[in-house]
Amino acid sequence: IIRTSVDAMPHVFVDPLVVFNVLDHYLRRKENQDFVLGALLGNRMGERVEIRGSIPVPHAEDNDTVVIDLKFQHLMRDLHSKVDAKNVLIGWYSTCYKEHTQATHEFYTQVAQHPIHMLVDPTLKGGSLNIKTLVCQPLQLGQATVGPILREVPFRWQTHSAARVALDSMFSQSKGFDCGDEEGPDSDDGQAEPSAEALHATLLKLNTQLTKIHEYVTKVVNGEVKEDKTIGRQLMEIISKPSVQPEQFEQVFNNSLQDMLMVMYLSKLMKIQLTLTDKIYSTVAPGGFGP
Repeated sequence: IIRTSVDAMPHVFVDPLVVFNVLDHYLRRKENQDFVLGALLGNRMGERVEIRGSIPVPHAEDNDTVVIDLKFQHLMRDLHSKVDAKNVLIGWYSTCYKEHTQATHEFYTQVAQHPIHMLVDPTLKGGSLNIKTLVCQPLQLGQATVGPILREVPFRWQTHSAARVALDSMFSQSKGFDCGDEEGPDSDDGQAEPSAEALHATLLKLNTQLTKIHEYVTKVVNGEVKEDKTIGRQLMEIISKPSVQPEQFEQVFNNSLQDMLMVMYLSKLMKIQLTLTDKIYSTVAPGGFGP
């Protein structure tokens, strides 16, 4: 009977910016290299593993082995720790599976506890970006342990508020925005709508999240779902923040909305003024301004 260890699998959360860093590292690789690798930074809290950053590490291949520039890796890790001491080395990444992948992972077990291996395929096979997170587990044949193998574990995306706004904007732009083409190149009707649409989408998303939280808390109180201490602490952190009265929130929201509308109005007015000035100049310039 062949089986793997039944130890508790980690819950992996990946920041999308880490994937962008890996892709940037792959695009900047040397001409004679067909893959890149580097170290993963983040933190581990029990079974929860958060991948928040990465370090591109130079390497060289020699037949079926790979030589990693450890001095560079240690230097960059120390620099990162000065910026954020919470982020520690928790694993490594690569852009393809090689013969030396297992040996490389065994090396990172010496510098990180239960390291995570993130495999990113930048070739876009099947029209999508294939990403896997792997952990090492012992393979058992009967009662004997044959050796460790890399086993895939699921992961979830986790973004901070600032990065989420940028990613949402990128995804919305990738869907295409044709209003400007329909109205003509000089029309800016398509410039005012994305801000309002983004605000509307944000409010809908906030309402959906609040509904999910309410449903989860109700199920926990009724005993339908087992409570999660991590979620409980996060909800407590949100509730413990200073509350805002509905009247104050409405006033702040309306003031921010008015400011946004005023900026949009002034930008339109400025564009119209520049357009009129350009047309007037192009009309009177051949004959001059004098009699």
